[in-house]
Amino acid sequence: MINFRDIITETFQNEIQHSFSLATGFGVVFTDAEGRHIGSGANFCKFCEKLNETPEGAQCCTLSNKHAIEIALKTNKPCVYICHAGLVNIEIPLIYNNQCFGAITAGQVVCTEPNDYPKDVANEKLNWLKDPELNEYYNDIIKMDCRQIEAATTAFSAITNYIIQSVAYTNVKEKLAKQTEELLKAENKRIQLEKQLNMAQLDALQKQVTPHFIFNVINSVSRLLSLKEYDTAEEMLNSFAQMMRYSLTDAKSSVPLIQELNYIRNYLAIQSIRFGDRIHYKIACDESLHNEYIPFFSLQPLIENSIEHGLLNKTSGGNLLLSCRDFSTHFIITIQDDGIGIDTKSLDFLTNQFQLDEKKGTEHVGLYNCYKRLQLMFGDKLTFHIESKEQNGTIITIQLFK
Repeated sequence: MINFRDIITETFQNEIQHSFSLATGFGVVFTDAEGRHIGSGANFCKFCEKLNETPEGAQCCTLSNKHAIEIALKTNKPCVYICHAGLVNIEIPLIYNNQCFGAITAGQVVCTEPNDYPKDVANEKLNWLKDPELNEYYNDIIKMDCRQIEAATTAFSAITNYIIQSVAYTNVKEKLAKQTEELLKAENKRIQLEKQLNMAQLDALQKQVTPHFIFNVINSVSRLLSLKEYDTAEEMLNSFAQMMRYSLTDAKSSVPLIQELNYIRNYLAIQSIRFGDRIHYKIACDESLHNEYIPFFSLQPLIENSIEHGLLNKTSGGNLLLSCRDFSTHFIITIQDDGIGIDTKSLDFLTNQFQLDEKKGTEHVGLYNCYKRLQLMFGDKLTFHIESKEQNGTIITIQLFK
């Protein structure tokens, strides 16, 4: 039996609940596999708070959650349903090693359109609105149409996948640490140990991705939905879903270049929606390089760095060019922007990091991590160069021998 707290820490639970409720306006709470609330949740509407104060109301909520978990497990997708009190909720099971150890419940909204969402049978037997206070609170509940609810379901499902992926990585890392300790005891396995440590270091670097981008996307989608810009919200969600599928299913030590470029295209599509005319970009790649392998997630952080620290710090934004050129014996990847550039002191610091192969502090950690991923895979077949001047943009040139 998997223990919920062995998988989801209280701090991480509170962060997810708060971030998603803030972005969508939904009430959010984690439950165990039986539908019982774990903690107090976030952004509960007054109607649900009052209802859960009564033993009968709390029990009905638990049974509704459990029923929705069963539907989601049976259909293998998130369950959008009408709870016993007539509110729309989204139930997403948390599954690890083929075992459901809990779920995330989000919603507490009223749907403004006819729908075929499954209803809790208790909804037909109980009428909470007979209570004057509950009836008053019910009128204040957030109202959404089906498209808003389904868009939120897509985004929240991606968050859930992120949680499970994070858990899986942590467990793998712990197992790897134990294996490494055992290998250290055997001198004759030193070469094998060195290889495993390099792979572990590469994997750790690949996983140094915070959820802040995910929450930024959710906030943007929520804003678009509130403005009823459904097509743009759908476009952003599609790009986001493709990014999540790539990061969750292709987290290998190396991937074809074309896959990394497709990931970057989706990332840039999202940023273009968020920032409009402030970002202009172009991706050009020789077709002969599509199946050349590079480390997973080794280019996107460089693109993100160019946007966040280069283009967006200019009032008018700017341009970004990513090019991949084949020269038979080697290929060159160039990332060029016309942003604010890097000051001389910071550039010297970065160059020193690369020469010493040593990460110092937290400044420019993204650039160093990308360099390190490439260096672990290509070794002395890599040349990594940064050229930049303040207010004149930055050029990163990566030369890789085949």
